[in-house]
Amino acid sequence: MLMLVVFVIGAVFNYTYNIAMGWLLLPDQYGILGVAISFLTILSLFITSAFPFTIAKFLSEDNEVSVKHRVFKSSLVGNLSIALLISLIFYILFESGIIRLDREYRPFIIFIILGLIVSSIGGLYTSALQGMFRFKKFGLIGIITVLTKLVASVLLVFLGFGAMGAFLGLIAASIAGLLLAVIFSSDFKYWKTDGWADKKIYSFALPMFFGTFFMTLIMNLDILGVKFLSEKILSDTMTGYYRSALILAELPVFAVGALMGAMFPYISRYSSINNNYSNKTLKYAILIICPVSIALFAIPSSMIALVFPSSYAAASDALGVLSIGMGLFVVITALSGIFQAMHRPRVPAIILMISIVVDIIALVFLVPRYGIFGAAASTTIACVIGFLGLSGAYLKYGFLEFDLKKGLKILISFILFGALVFILPHNTKLLTIIDLLISSILYVLFLFLLRLLKDEDIKMITSGFTVSIKK
Repeated sequence: MLMLVVFVIGAVFNYTYNIAMGWLLLPDQYGILGVAISFLTILSLFITSAFPFTIAKFLSEDNEVSVKHRVFKSSLVGNLSIALLISLIFYILFESGIIRLDREYRPFIIFIILGLIVSSIGGLYTSALQGMFRFKKFGLIGIITVLTKLVASVLLVFLGFGAMGAFLGLIAASIAGLLLAVIFSSDFKYWKTDGWADKKIYSFALPMFFGTFFMTLIMNLDILGVKFLSEKILSDTMTGYYRSALILAELPVFAVGALMGAMFPYISRYSSINNNYSNKTLKYAILIICPVSIALFAIPSSMIALVFPSSYAAASDALGVLSIGMGLFVVITALSGIFQAMHRPRVPAIILMISIVVDIIALVFLVPRYGIFGAAASTTIACVIGFLGLSGAYLKYGFLEFDLKKGLKILISFILFGALVFILPHNTKLLTIIDLLISSILYVLFLFLLRLLKDEDIKMITSGFTVSIKK
């Protein structure tokens, strides 16, 4: 509950940033910002997908302090080395023209590299806090970084720096996050322990990397596909339109990320005892977070109009299709995290690799013909494959038995919620908000009536928050 509260606060700041940039920048500038952020996100995968999760896992388990110190020290050297290597390769590819970007992107390239280096260190310190169950400090860093991003970006855009100013806000946030994480973990004196970690952390980190790498690729390949597969004269504008749809469609993905941030250490620590934490995580992801995607699918035009200027109305059709994919991606994120925490990181790595191949093929064929709608369809197709593969594997390993009756109840609940959102008035921004509020309340009540949610779920969700308040 504490992590979800932190997520809500952080999401408000994060979405304020994305929406503010949509209002302050023209669609082509917004598209340039989106391309730069996508490159930073994809390149960051090399430093955020392996060692940070490995640190969170090893620190959350009952290992000796010396083992934890060696794991962190080895991961720090490895992660920083990867960041420097990836930065060098990226810069060479840009300067040689292999990455076909206009020269106006050159300043972004420099700051993308700076962001990679800072994040390679800050991400490890933040993951150490997660692994040590210091969720208050972990959450506080998340809030302060998005607030820094918002304030710095708005100020720089107002000063006339345009898309570059908006991007520099991200770099300022990374630096702030690094400083806070180092301060909050100052008692973790890993440098006092001699030696290095066992080689098994690398054998574990590699499949962890590929699993998370492929997940993030699914969320970012489409926007790059729009940029590079659309007509050059319209590519930045089309990317801006698509980014507005992507920003809304990804909201439930960020929410499940917050849920996994709290649950991952617990699933890892108790995986040898029972599957209670993993099954509860999957349950809350499906029942509480996935309905956000249903609302986006039911009234995409109204949702676009709720947060973006009227000039972005062209993105509504893409949002309708993309919301389906991101709804499935919520489950993909939960299942991938569960497999990784339960010592089976190769499962999501293999399944999501197949999804990425399908995504790339679909983008090549669909974007030139159908534009941003084709990009949304490509991502959704890839997510369907990932969802089916991971769900099948979860059942095959016996972590959960399929319950047809419960599945039908969930389906009926989703249909009811989507119908309510669609039927209730949503012609204006105020009516859209009222529509979502009423539909959500009725949906939750229906979950209790069908016994999909019970009193024990409320106690589990709020117990940690109650203890935090008492303390």
